[in-house]
Amino acid sequence: MHVKKSTIFLVGCLAVLIGVGVRSAVVIPMVVWFSLAVMGVIVIIVLGRWRWGVVLAVACLGLSFGVARYAWSVPTPTAGDIQYYNNQTVTFIGTVVGEPDTRADHVKLTIATQSLADRRLVDGRVLVNTKLYPQYQYGDQLIITCALEQPEVIRSEGGRDFQYDQYLALFHIYSVCYRPSITVLGHDQGNRTLALIFHIKSQFVEQVTQAISEPEASFVGGLILGSRKSIPAYLIEAFSRTGTTHIIALSGYNITIIAVFIQNLCRSLWIHRRYAFWISLCAIVFFVVLTGAPASVTRAGIMGGLVLLARQLGRMNRITNSLILAAVIMVLINPQVLLYDAGFQLSFLSTVGLVYFSPILERVFRWVPQTFELRSSLTATLSAILFTLPLIIVTFGRLSIIAPVVNVIILPLIPFAMALGFATGIAGLLFAPLGMMIGWLAWALLRLILGIIEWFGSLPHIAVQLPVVGWVWIGAAYTMFGLLIWKYNHKPSTRMEPTAVR
Repeated sequence: MHVKKSTIFLVGCLAVLIGVGVRSAVVIPMVVWFSLAVMGVIVIIVLGRWRWGVVLAVACLGLSFGVARYAWSVPTPTAGDIQYYNNQTVTFIGTVVGEPDTRADHVKLTIATQSLADRRLVDGRVLVNTKLYPQYQYGDQLIITCALEQPEVIRSEGGRDFQYDQYLALFHIYSVCYRPSITVLGHDQGNRTLALIFHIKSQFVEQVTQAISEPEASFVGGLILGSRKSIPAYLIEAFSRTGTTHIIALSGYNITIIAVFIQNLCRSLWIHRRYAFWISLCAIVFFVVLTGAPASVTRAGIMGGLVLLARQLGRMNRITNSLILAAVIMVLINPQVLLYDAGFQLSFLSTVGLVYFSPILERVFRWVPQTFELRSSLTATLSAILFTLPLIIVTFGRLSIIAPVVNVIILPLIPFAMALGFATGIAGLLFAPLGMMIGWLAWALLRLILGIIEWFGSLPHIAVQLPVVGWVWIGAAYTMFGLLIWKYNHKPSTRMEPTAVR
């Protein structure tokens, strides 16, 4: 009896992910992962005809490759790397290669270095923290003098230390500097296409800000672009207390939900399933492009597209290998995302919840009418919330008791708010008075959503601070989810086809 090729493929992919994860947490000597690779080769030669021999060999090779890939991603600084000069004051030339990150009292610039002042070539990125003024733009070439520092872990009294060094490593940044001296050397040195996208985005945001008052303008900016910098602190706290922060962070958590809502809306308007799929997919691509296609949003868009593909295929079990393969490719491109990127983790888990857990909730909520795809929208929302809840607890240490209630109330309104926000910005670019008229409608809906969040957020005892929870408990929670999904899928009468897919 031969093992299915799909099973061998799945084992190999999971082994790669496990190898990367283990190496992310523990330093493993080269001799260990090299021995795993040799063991895999020996097993395939000796036990290749045994049905589980191939599986064991692929598992060994996958583990070895995952460990090796992470090891290769850890840089060893040389004189040609800018991080080699950490803990020194240096002058270097570099270009702004990301959209300036403007905060309340400073700006963060991501600089791709080119050379030192003595013309020695260097490579690598530096995160430069500078004043609000003068302003710098994407593509500006700068001469910077500052004391380079190595990013460090930010300690917390609650025991939830922020791995700031690992977070910056996601963006290949291993040096930071504060209080720099900056001289502009040139302009327009970046990618022209990306510069055009950032310019359009800036003009779009300006039109929205002119047509919609604050804080609603900042809120719609968070909905559409994932920008939460100008949202007032009291609203951020209300989002946190009600478990709705995900709607102002353009990640897989909300992209997938919004994509499903758009698909359901199209089908409730009697648009054919095939066209609804392409409309939703185009919406995801538009979101990704408008934000400048950063890696985090691109990953979230891929996960959202996989959810749409699963629903289009009609049987969720046909998407398993595609979902795992997408995760493996993302991890191989940047191994740090597996353990140190909460956005990637939430994107992946929300996608798994929507694909595999939503059909189970469909059976639980049979009593909810399917008019305007209400039942499907409800189960999509709850499945994503439940499947990401354990990770949110261990990461942020705060549990919102009323999060499911608030999300179910406001999430059906979010696609309409986003549509009106888009229409406001686009119409404003074409004809300002039209943008103002649509902006009034957008403001009314945004005000309603914020009013609901503020009211629920003002209730006492709705958010509970939790102690540090060990990963063992998180593993137990997802094991329970896995058993529920396995039991559901192995019922003889069960079809992997939710009622939303017809």
